[in-house]
Amino acid sequence: MQIAKKLLIFALLLVMLTSVNALDYSVYKHTITIIIGDTTDSAVEKFYISFPSEAEKIAFREKSLELGTNLEEWSKINSAFVPNLGQNTSKKKIGYTEGEQNYLQISYDLTETLMAKGKEATMVTEYTMKVSYFNLFYQAGLWIIPDNTEINIELPPGAEIRDIIEPQANVTRNVARQVVSWQGYKSGSKLSLNYILWKKIDPVFDLNGMLNFITKTTEGNIIGALIILIIIGIIWQRKKISRAIEEFVETNSLIQEE
Repeated sequence: MQIAKKLLIFALLLVMLTSVNALDYSVYKHTITIIIGDTTDSAVEKFYISFPSEAEKIAFREKSLELGTNLEEWSKINSAFVPNLGQNTSKKKIGYTEGEQNYLQISYDLTETLMAKGKEATMVTEYTMKVSYFNLFYQAGLWIIPDNTEINIELPPGAEIRDIIEPQANVTRNVARQVVSWQGYKSGSKLSLNYILWKKIDPVFDLNGMLNFITKTTEGNIIGALIILIIIGIIWQRKKISRAIEEFVETNSLIQEE
């Protein structure tokens, strides 16, 4: 009987201790923003948090002060509090921000670029997204972006999107950058994003590169068509242009003779 009572008291104490240490909160939104840089890509993840009352908010704040920037300890609080782009990450930082919006933020660099370099021509380079970074979102043959999850990819300045983005995404502009956004719930059998970047033109004239540009790109076709129209216009009006030049020469010759 005494043993039973002791076991009951021990169980009650354990429940009380667990209740004291437990945090009551919910993550109502998760965003992942990837910025493609010149040499290194970086990412920022935010977990937006709500609390049932001010007391729970204070408890979470105190816990955040205790854990500080220890990412491993934060992951023990919630297994989702880790870099969701996998292990190829470095310079990981974590911190809790409280204000109009309360969120836990994880920032890090990617040890490998998000975009793989594809075909390279004289004036353009193609890039294709490495889907392996999103393996956490791959389930049963589908790429799934859960409810209240948002993935944003900030493309480098000057990038031009090619082909269809899958699954369907929103494309907006942030100053000089286009931003591709997937907002859950979304699912699809394919995850793809391709774009091209124009190279800086060397001061040395490259005839072959110029011909490829004019004949094999939309922008080149437009410029080529304009050049042809200008040439046709000059040929069509050549008599008027010749007469205008002759009159100009005659007029200036008369002034000099006087």
